[in-house]
Amino acid sequence: YGLLPNSQIAPVIQHTVIIDVFEGQLHLAPISSKPRWVLDVGTGPGAWALPPYTRSNCSFMTMDITHDWDFTGGGNFDFIHIRQLGDIQDKKKLIQSTFDNLKPGGWVEFTEWIAILQSPNHSLDGTAFRKWNDLLEQGMRSFGTTLYYPNKFKPLLQETGFKHIVETRNGAPTNACYPGKKLQRIGHLMTQNWLLVLEPLTMPVFTQALGWSPDQVKSFLVDVRKEIGNTQYHSFMTL
Repeated sequence: YGLLPNSQIAPVIQHTVIIDVFEGQLHLAPISSKPRWVLDVGTGPGAWALPPYTRSNCSFMTMDITHDWDFTGGGNFDFIHIRQLGDIQDKKKLIQSTFDNLKPGGWVEFTEWIAILQSPNHSLDGTAFRKWNDLLEQGMRSFGTTLYYPNKFKPLLQETGFKHIVETRNGAPTNACYPGKKLQRIGHLMTQNWLLVLEPLTMPVFTQALGWSPDQVKSFLVDVRKEIGNTQYHSFMTL
């Protein structure tokens, strides 16, 4: 959402969760087993991007993706991978840039979170965690954005001219409330992630958009933190 500071721990947790949700796969696009050119947009400094032994055919570039892309020969990529960029203002321009820089038959993949809490058994009703999520969306809308921004990608992909568009929606529990080793593992990681990003995400939205004082935010988040890891509250987010 453009409000979270870069850190080393939270992105590693988020990467681990995504790979677990994706059944161990780095991507879902059905690219060939031997793609020639691959672009990872927004690569960070984490373990997923910089393994101990980076291959010699891997290079890194610093570029503002909201501007015109400058690749020799128009890029000609087999696969463009974009994950967790947040609510980029000019999505249409970004998607057009991916279209222009893919070779015929190439794929682009966007992976984003819809950070709206879903609670099928309504156990979150009346909780501080639910109130926090509702207020966060309210504040984001006053900034001109929304937690539902990933829903905008599919129609823009269609409008740009992409074919064979596949949209997947996967639930990731916010704590270890659901049975099964995989869901328990994901839930534990999601709780860790929320506890790390909760205050950095909340503070600017609540103080600048909703008019709260920093002390009010900190006091409110005490109850939210208690509920995030409490397994009597069942909820998940959509990836």
